[in-house]
Amino acid sequence: MPRLLNRSRPSGIDSSPARTSSSASLPRYQPPSCPLNDRARRALGELSDNRGTQHYESHLKDSARHLGLSVGDLHERLRAQQDRLQLLQERREQKGTNKTPEEERLEAHLVELEREVDELTHESEQSIRDVIDHRAEIEDQSALLGDLYTTAATATAPNTAEIRARRGIKQEPARDEEQDAEQQQGEEPVASTLEAFRKGRATKQAEYEQLTPHQRYGVNNDYAGFKKIWHDAASGEDGPPLPDASRWFRPDGRPVMTRPGATTRRSTVGPAGDDDDIAVAREVLSLNCPLTLRQMEEPYSNVKCKHTFEKSSILDYLPARGEVQCPQTGCSQKFAKARFQQEFYLDEAILRRIQRIKQTQRTRDDMDVDDDEDAAGEEDASLVFGQERRVPGRIPKTERT
Repeated sequence: MPRLLNRSRPSGIDSSPARTSSSASLPRYQPPSCPLNDRARRALGELSDNRGTQHYESHLKDSARHLGLSVGDLHERLRAQQDRLQLLQERREQKGTNKTPEEERLEAHLVELEREVDELTHESEQSIRDVIDHRAEIEDQSALLGDLYTTAATATAPNTAEIRARRGIKQEPARDEEQDAEQQQGEEPVASTLEAFRKGRATKQAEYEQLTPHQRYGVNNDYAGFKKIWHDAASGEDGPPLPDASRWFRPDGRPVMTRPGATTRRSTVGPAGDDDDIAVAREVLSLNCPLTLRQMEEPYSNVKCKHTFEKSSILDYLPARGEVQCPQTGCSQKFAKARFQQEFYLDEAILRRIQRIKQTQRTRDDMDVDDDEDAAGEEDASLVFGQERRVPGRIPKTERT
């Protein structure tokens, strides 16, 4: 007989209407919520600690310093070539002769060198602003993590007994703790820490972008140090002083980075008239500390009043608490030891001047030693007659009568 096919439904499938309707009714969706446990709070506390970002801040600080030193070296080499050309021109004018091949070669070389130095200067200035932006971002992030950690550490956990009472559920002593946590999450949604962090970063970034270039960079120690070492190298020791920080940026936010006198040399970078923002008065700069009256070894300048002191001396001068007036005569600026790191910076421009003076002095001392040795050699030679050496105070036998 032919085999009858079993057309019945599989035993695992229930086609009853009641079962179908019950499976179609889903509970109302609730977004997942996970409150921070003790381990998560400890991890958040470690993130909020500045130790995690110290190496980043250290690298950014070194980057800002090297950017300033590099720009200073560039302009010092450019100025040395310009001084060399000026010397050749003055000698030619005194002699009344035509241009020498060396002068023509140096003029052509300076046109290209000035262009390259100005381009690198503008790129470095943009880089120093990027470094400052990154440091501000790290500082804001650390502060935000600290606030989140404080909120998480002080938040109280939901009371399970109160939740059960509101639900009308009897207390069961053998209830599993994980089920209690799930019920607490369903009843009391917990705000996402990650979402709070993202919102906080967006808020701080918007606040930072609202600041003017002067507020972001003009009062920043790293930018002030970069600006000063650039200006010192570009203008020379006898050049005009660096303008006030309020004049470092134009109304449209563009930085003023034209070399003093660059327009007179037909610089190809920067619109004409930029040097109108450069002060014309000459600066008399002392390399001695106003407190010790000795030449400084670690010159630290104030970002507000621009006065410079030996680091150890100004730290000894500042009281442990409170404020004190600037020791420079006629200055009304107030200093505080608690704000030393924010208001004072190592003045690389002045430090380079001191190092140049020391190098010049060592060179002169070496030249004096060489001159003394040459003079001594000439004296020894003058005391020798033929193969006989003259002894001071004694008449040679050939001259005796």
